[in-house]
Amino acid sequence: MVALLAGCATSRSVLEIMPSSVPENTQTAATANGKAVYIDTVRDSRSFQENPPSPSIPSLDPSEASSDAIKLRAIGRKRNTWGKALGDILLADGTTVESLIASAINRAFSENGYQVLDNSSKVTPGVYVVDADISQFWAWMNPGFWAITLSAEISTNLSIKVDAKNEQLVVQSESSDHFQTGMESNYIQVVTDALNLYVEKLKSKLKSLE
Repeated sequence: MVALLAGCATSRSVLEIMPSSVPENTQTAATANGKAVYIDTVRDSRSFQENPPSPSIPSLDPSEASSDAIKLRAIGRKRNTWGKALGDILLADGTTVESLIASAINRAFSENGYQVLDNSSKVTPGVYVVDADISQFWAWMNPGFWAITLSAEISTNLSIKVDAKNEQLVVQSESSDHFQTGMESNYIQVVTDALNLYVEKLKSKLKSLE
């Protein structure tokens, strides 16, 4: 059982969760609402701790490199059957928590009928401008007797400006499921589920702007 759950838990794992792989909504595309949005900045503001009291708090293996570039790709920490922190879980090179959240925000606005602009030079009066701070984007494992629980939580603070107005939105999502092992595919599942739920939560909150 220990071998099944731990696997290569002492080493770093890399997960392929590309922004383009976030599933598209299968429903009919939203009717354009005549509004446009520009996603300006998406910033990773997560706080990493060396020995956090909870597995839901970001941390990195102190024996591995922990540059800013690595932190942008870090989304979890593997643990053994007793909950001891082991190897890190990183996004594939070229993908960051910032790029995943930018893609999710883009998708939420698009599916609510907004035209998403790709260049700041296209911003004119009446265009919504979005800045996002990522306060949480983390996946973790809690051990159990018959099964483990894998969870992923995402939380962002969004500033949405249009002309003289500035709307502040907090968007949070969390996904959890039970598994027999901490396989990489299981982590991918809970993180993808959290991203999809994040999109739906943001779409619901955007109705307050209309």
